[in-house]
Amino acid sequence: MTQLKDELTEIIDGLKTERDVLAVKMNLAKAEVKTEWGELEKKWEKISFRNEKIKAELHETSEDVGEDLKNLAQDVREGYSRIKQLFK
Repeated sequence: MTQLKDELTEIIDGLKTERDVLAVKMNLAKAEVKTEWGELEKKWEKISFRNEKIKAELHETSEDVGEDLKNLAQDVREGYSRIKQLFK
């Protein structure tokens, strides 16, 4: 479980950094990017909530929940990549 916790922490920290950089750029973004951002923010809130819950109850958390969180994080990462492409 410690490996899962470390892996999830690394994934979440990376996404947080990407999110912070993109948030700054959003002030100059077009409406279509803002729509995508809104959807990603909903997923980010879900990831953040689930990650905190997992950390608090790690001993009761199954591997499936960790995998679900990793998949959701990948969705957000891909969305951030799409937004980055719009800034180029």
